[in-house]
Amino acid sequence: MTGLVIGSDVWAGSLHDLPVPAAITQDTLDHARAFDGNYVFDGGQKQRDGVNEAIETSLAAINPMVRKLGRQRLQETNAIPKNLSIRVDDEAVAILFDGEGHRAQLDGTPHKTESKQGDKVKVSHRVRGTKLVELLDGVGGDRQNDFKLNAGGSRVTVQVKITSSHLPVPVEYQLTYKRK
Repeated sequence: MTGLVIGSDVWAGSLHDLPVPAAITQDTLDHARAFDGNYVFDGGQKQRDGVNEAIETSLAAINPMVRKLGRQRLQETNAIPKNLSIRVDDEAVAILFDGEGHRAQLDGTPHKTESKQGDKVKVSHRVRGTKLVELLDGVGGDRQNDFKLNAGGSRVTVQVKITSSHLPVPVEYQLTYKRK
């Protein structure tokens, strides 16, 4: 699971410019632990269509000469995962889509790693209010995944936002997963 990679050697930094908390509170840990579990995609065709619409909306704002390449890359990096696994321990969260993803400290400290395509990426996880937030700061763009549980904890909604200097309009869509 990665964000958009269009081909730039510049590290974007805006996502990780936020202050990092000094310690993880019990309240933060309790909020994060509520997400712990395995989920399966439950958004149906409507959300599948929503991803394609979001990609097309973003591409409409770029040069027609590069749309085909941009479309291909965005479709590859935004394929809808069937499975979501969130694992929380006393200090870190692992978020895996179809078995691939990243583990990072829950305090928001960026962790330098590589995407499955081999690109440099900084990943951080933190709790903001009732949301678990994953930030991926990559060479060609940034991705923010905001995870929000429903009232009963049986479903998680993932609000995805992809930004890049190559995309004047962000790619934004929502995915819904139900707990297994």
